[in-house]
Amino acid sequence: MLLRDCLEKLYDELEIELKPKPNEKKFFSFRLRDGVQVDLKDLEPGVAMHSKICPCPERKREDLFIFLMRANLLGQGTGGSRIGLDPEEKFLTLSLGLPYEMNYQSFRENLEDFVNYLVYWREEIAKIEKEESFL
Repeated sequence: MLLRDCLEKLYDELEIELKPKPNEKKFFSFRLRDGVQVDLKDLEPGVAMHSKICPCPERKREDLFIFLMRANLLGQGTGGSRIGLDPEEKFLTLSLGLPYEMNYQSFRENLEDFVNYLVYWREEIAKIEKEESFL
């Protein structure tokens, strides 16, 4: 099933009136409450998901990177996604590639899991930033 078809079905299910349209880089932006935006790209077959987690903290950056790389190890703390940096190194990002054919139910479940990990890591990094001693 094509990404556009999955998104249209999801928009209908969530009663979102705006229909999905790709940008110039062929990414669809899916927006939810609380400032959650996921950029989706059709891999034909499959889908790629990408989102900014938060601005990259300046304090104890190396310690944070080590902590996040442990979460990335075999995808155990990210549900198979990857935490990384945007090209300008200003934002932490979460990315997931699913390069295989999937039905709508599988797409919806993967998107839901991706958003749950995104929200989790936003909250976790905010907690870490508030801690006086990290690691």
